Amino acid sequence: MKTILIAHNYTKGSFAYMSYCLAQSLANDGRRVVFISHKPFFSKPFRENIDKGELLVYSWPTENRPVKISDALWYAKIYLKYKPSIVISHFVNVNITTIVSKILSLGRVKTLPYYHTLSSQINEDVSVSSFKKNLKKNRKKLLYKWFADLIICPSDFAREDLKKYFQCKNSVKILNPMRDRFSGKIVMDSNFIVISYLGRLEPSKGIIELINAFLAYKKKFQMSKIILNIAGSGSQYDQVLKLCNVNTDINFQGALSYNEIDQYLNKSHYTIIPSKFDNLPTVGLESMMNHTPLLISNNTGLTKELKDEIDCFKFNPTLEGMISLFENVENNFDNHINMGIEARKTYLKKFGTDSYCTVMKKIIETLSVIK
Repeated sequence: MKTILIAHNYTKGSFAYMSYCLAQSLANDGRRVVFISHKPFFSKPFRENIDKGELLVYSWPTENRPVKISDALWYAKIYLKYKPSIVISHFVNVNITTIVSKILSLGRVKTLPYYHTLSSQINEDVSVSSFKKNLKKNRKKLLYKWFADLIICPSDFAREDLKKYFQCKNSVKILNPMRDRFSGKIVMDSNFIVISYLGRLEPSKGIIELINAFLAYKKKFQMSKIILNIAGSGSQYDQVLKLCNVNTDINFQGALSYNEIDQYLNKSHYTIIPSKFDNLPTVGLESMMNHTPLLISNNTGLTKELKDEIDCFKFNPTLEGMISLFENVENNFDNHINMGIEARKTYLKKFGTDSYCTVMKKIIETLSVIK
């Protein structure tokens, strides 16, 4: 029985459902799947009840980020016990699982690390010395060149970013899926136009620029019906809070729990993504899943998967671009219901979990026959 190892978060209740779903699907096909979960943390390994194959779930030795030598030694024991032929890893799990697997297998194992976060985003959001930045970049470049067989990118933007920053061409685009949680659209008050932002409050997300553009628009069009909702947390929290207090048409709600996301997006006429740099923002998929059309920056990987004025409004994330966007939204508000319908269609066509599992299985089968 061939073994596949997946290192991500074993949960139904987040974006990581993509890996939970893939693990279940592969096991039900008759494979043995070893899943290493960072969050949630399980104090003891357990076996899922699978009819055909086998699904074993572990957690790292501690709830901390797996970056220590002790974590690598623990993983080495797991690898040698099950000897997987394919290793798929996400986020903080990538370094140890990819490097240790290649070394212990003498290069035979096929490793598939994910490239979730753009380097351009990290450069915008994280302030570190140029020495430390170059050290991390070169370390990652070596990992991708010597230890990764295929790097999975969720967008064309990610592939371009990977090639630009790490000179890596061994990548493939596979769109991230989103679990369908839609239960019905809430009827909105048409006396207002509710535009909602949900996400991290970091420089790359363009949240400060969004608020400034909204304030400028409201000053120019004082009879505007647009209301701006903002939810999230991050390094710009205090700055956002201060700016939001300037206008009563901005509602700042702080961080939301995962269970509150669908209702928040469902009660909006539009969801706005003003990012300066972004890969495939999860909130965009959640919004489309909830029948809520997007107002989306041209600087995101998701933008290329959408059709302007059909399932979204696209814009440049500048002051002038966003002021023009708000005016466009207000002048075309009668079409927002149809845009929501089209947004949901796009979600179902491109971002379902079944299609994701099908694509991943084809990749696994292809790599399995390569010696």
